[in-house]
Amino acid sequence: MSNGSDTPKMMKAWVAFGTGNINDVLKLKTDWPTPAPPKAGEIMIRVSYVAINPGDAKMLMKPIPFRKTAIAGMDFVGEVIQIAPLPPTSASNVSLGTIVAGTVPLLNILRGVGSLAEYLVVPAHAVVPKPEGLEEGIAAGLLGIVGQTSVTLLRAAGLQKGDKVLVNGASGGVGCVLIQMLRGMDVHVTGICSARNVALVRRLGANEVVDYTAHSNLYSHLSSLTTSVGNISFDAIFDCVGDDTLYYRSPGYLKADGKYHSIDKGPLGFITQFKFNHWPVVLGGIPRTYSSVFSNPSGSSAREVVSWYERGCIKEVPLDSVFEMDDALKAFDALATKRAVGKILIRVKSETE
Repeated sequence: MSNGSDTPKMMKAWVAFGTGNINDVLKLKTDWPTPAPPKAGEIMIRVSYVAINPGDAKMLMKPIPFRKTAIAGMDFVGEVIQIAPLPPTSASNVSLGTIVAGTVPLLNILRGVGSLAEYLVVPAHAVVPKPEGLEEGIAAGLLGIVGQTSVTLLRAAGLQKGDKVLVNGASGGVGCVLIQMLRGMDVHVTGICSARNVALVRRLGANEVVDYTAHSNLYSHLSSLTTSVGNISFDAIFDCVGDDTLYYRSPGYLKADGKYHSIDKGPLGFITQFKFNHWPVVLGGIPRTYSSVFSNPSGSSAREVVSWYERGCIKEVPLDSVFEMDDALKAFDALATKRAVGKILIRVKSETE
């Protein structure tokens, strides 16, 4: 535990200079200025682990006005070492020494604040205490983008017990958590993944699994599944990969009043959503509702994830690999293959700490 008085003036951080490919712009700095002490409503965290996401690289590829440098990373877990005065209405229940997790708020990210550094200052309302029994590194993955996106998808879908859904990218970070939440709602889940991950997806709760590598035309196969005797079309599709063809062909397997939810388009996904939903069918439009889902990071969403975990609905958060702080670029290379099974973590603290 610390009151922050021993916080060094300089820290280790992965900093992007300019915008572009992450391997070209991201540099490890060992003398980057430690954030200034937290202001009212903020806390300072000594970061332990960072969980990386596809959006981390995307945020560094797009120029943002007046931002010349940016620390990479959004998800984190670590120890609270400084607390500024919190407003009386604050829902935060953190104290010095509390291990907390969460995601850097979008406005902070746009200003260049990131989690891939030894120290981080964020609003107190953006974090939640790590639940009892959850490993520290896993907390960074579950309570960050992956878990928060999953609860945002469930809000958007409005599903009922017994509904039938399709999850594309079932063995990825979001897919692994989303499947468990859906099964906790007694929803029938069909997952799409490769052959090597079929056993994992079944273990997480999927009722049926489709190996996309086993079919020359995945979309025709999905149509045949829902038209065979005794089967019905899906009530919703969750695309955790970004396969637009899955949407274009969805009338073959998605109910007329079903919704197609995609997490691939990010904060500007409303543009794609408007285009898909308003393009006339006679001109090639698709007669199914397209929903671009963007999870704006928040402590309230993280608290929802904690609730799912504490109710026993989330039993496993698959871990693909753990990289040391100095090897962060290797971690991003592994993520870029799109073959990671579960979460990729970067250990920020040394093992001796």
